Amino acid sequence: MVDSLLRLQHTATDPVAATAALRAVLGSAEVDTGGAMTWEQVTLVDDGISVVSLRASGEHLRATVRRSPELVVLLVRDGSLTFRTGEHRLALEPNGLALLPIGATGVLEWDRAQLDLFSFPPAPLARLLGVPRTAVRLHAPRPDPRSAASAEYFRLVAQLLTSGVFGVPEIYARDLVRVHTIDALMAVTVDAFELTNRSEDRSDRDVAVLSRAIAELREHLGEPISIPEIAHAAGVSVRGLQMVFQRQLGVSPLLHLRRLRLEAARDALIREAETGTTVADVARRFGYSNSGRFSTHYRDEFGESPAASLSRIRSTGLDAGRESAPADGPGEAEVVRPAAR
Repeated sequence: MVDSLLRLQHTATDPVAATAALRAVLGSAEVDTGGAMTWEQVTLVDDGISVVSLRASGEHLRATVRRSPELVVLLVRDGSLTFRTGEHRLALEPNGLALLPIGATGVLEWDRAQLDLFSFPPAPLARLLGVPRTAVRLHAPRPDPRSAASAEYFRLVAQLLTSGVFGVPEIYARDLVRVHTIDALMAVTVDAFELTNRSEDRSDRDVAVLSRAIAELREHLGEPISIPEIAHAAGVSVRGLQMVFQRQLGVSPLLHLRRLRLEAARDALIREAETGTTVADVARRFGYSNSGRFSTHYRDEFGESPAASLSRIRSTGLDAGRESAPADGPGEAEVVRPAAR
């Protein structure tokens, strides 16, 4: 319901009142200044995220968040500030982004600035990472985004959430839209700051995870399967699954699934060449509704089209079909090449 979006508004002219306002959202926080100050804070609280829009000025203003209970991303809208956490110190200008991990302490210092703070509690992060019944132990290797493109994408999704979803009651009332937009912003955060679940950084788990994942892939060579389903079967999050495949095989899970399907399709062509099977039949059996796309992927993998494989196997016999395939010759039929999947 729209009424579940809680809006809190605070104004302050002294550090005590500003501290109370910030603690209402970020827990153990403290504000201090060397002189007069103004503090205007508007907070939107949803089940999956809190968004603080803050405009404050003063002489040597400082806000300290200790042992943050949530993951916090700060986005500078106007002015400039310095952000420190651990050994990192960032000078942030307008559009600057920084991350405060769960359990970390962060210090913000400025004279005049306007910023947004996006605070993600552990529970939705655990759900996003595919470990809803496990305590999230995030590893945050960096407080700044990994690239300008990832930072810009965060800003775009943040704007969509704050203005396009939270700002329009009719849209906010749509649970599906609201939840998926919040999930999208969390996913962008995980990607932009290269966050991982610490329990998934252990290389000694890779072999077991990979074995379970590939077994699940082989069970679904002829039917649809999603990355979250594969991750669930392997016992890791989606990002954990992707990391294992990259470390062990150098490809994504979906590319490896394509390779397994193509290998199975080639075996089927070899076995059934003399039974009258067609390329379209085999393509459909292994998840391709478009035989032209199947032909493109097959040629990229094996150096010849599936039609050429069938023709060669039928003309030279089954045993010859098991040998290495030559590249297509100039006399073979053209294959329509649609855009790759």
